[in-house]
Amino acid sequence: MTTTTIELTCRDPIISRDSRPFGWQQGNRMRPVAWPIPSVVAGSLRTAVAKEAQREFSETTSNDLLQVAVGGLFPAVDGRLYLPAPADCVVHEDGRVLRARPEEVIEGAGCDWPEDDLLPVMVPLDPAEEDFKAKKGPDWWPSDRLAHWLTGQDTQFDHTFLKAPEIEERTHVQLNPETGSSQEAMLFTTAALSLTHLPRYQDSAESEGLARRVNAIRLVTRAAADGWAGETLLGLNVLHPLGGERRLVLWKANPDTDWSCPGPVAEALGRTERVRMVLATPGIFKGGWKPGWLDEGRIGSPWAGGPRLALVGFTIPRWRAVSGWSLAPPRGPKPLKRVVPAGGVYFFQVVAGSALELAASWFRSVSDDDQDRRDGFGLAVWGTW
Repeated sequence: MTTTTIELTCRDPIISRDSRPFGWQQGNRMRPVAWPIPSVVAGSLRTAVAKEAQREFSETTSNDLLQVAVGGLFPAVDGRLYLPAPADCVVHEDGRVLRARPEEVIEGAGCDWPEDDLLPVMVPLDPAEEDFKAKKGPDWWPSDRLAHWLTGQDTQFDHTFLKAPEIEERTHVQLNPETGSSQEAMLFTTAALSLTHLPRYQDSAESEGLARRVNAIRLVTRAAADGWAGETLLGLNVLHPLGGERRLVLWKANPDTDWSCPGPVAEALGRTERVRMVLATPGIFKGGWKPGWLDEGRIGSPWAGGPRLALVGFTIPRWRAVSGWSLAPPRGPKPLKRVVPAGGVYFFQVVAGSALELAASWFRSVSDDDQDRRDGFGLAVWGTW
């Protein structure tokens, strides 16, 4: 199987909206997602591969394209990959970066987890310290700084951490073709993501002007395929739309991104039986929050032959809805799915096998359905706790 990195260069802000109705007699305000959905990137890349190979869109071609595995979409700066913020990171109102972890329930306290014997994931605080309202942390972490976090090291935020992309809203009006004036009450708003630069979490004291507030980024994804699709990926260099309104993006093969597990993380995994799974892209599981590869005792392996893991606790953001539009027959809207957002963290105990095997599966999908895995949902990175 041929695997390569694809670099995306956006000419315009990208429209990637959520699943709420938008259109004639449905809704006049578009609401964007915080980051393009993996299936949107996968669908656009597969279509670009078919056009570049000058393939007719037959049933055979469609089946071949569905086998192309696409690995999400991530920012990169100076060759360094950026990953979503982990949900076990809590920023105190005084600026301290705190770490949440599974804790034994205090005697007399209650817990409303859906499973009785799961441990709640909490921030250990001094008993004398009052409750606080957490601050908003950065949305994107440099991969090396995330590696420190995954091995239990403390971190402090600086200008290398990035925030979510800025949203560009445009208000449109329907024109009367006879008079050339606007139609009464026919206003609608679209929203797009600016994906050429991301705001810095903190300003850089060494920079001035716009460069002090934002950081230029590249967008990268990883794709793998066999046969004619794999050969086309290696030489891909084509302008093709991404998302809504046919906003153009340059898709170009550029295999210079390191997708392997950082050495310190691999070393830490080799010395532990307690592992942490962080979703780098949204995950789709049959049990909603619960991976389908866990049995009734919440023990299982995300892949055949992998280590067996027992779930201890988890901390995840609120679920999101994902849909889409299928170009393959029967054409039309895709079924709505609930996803666990990127950054969700699951804490496990290794009950069989070695945690070191997880280092070789860095960025491998842990979603339940094979097609969801090929679409890039549920890519996971691993650490210790």
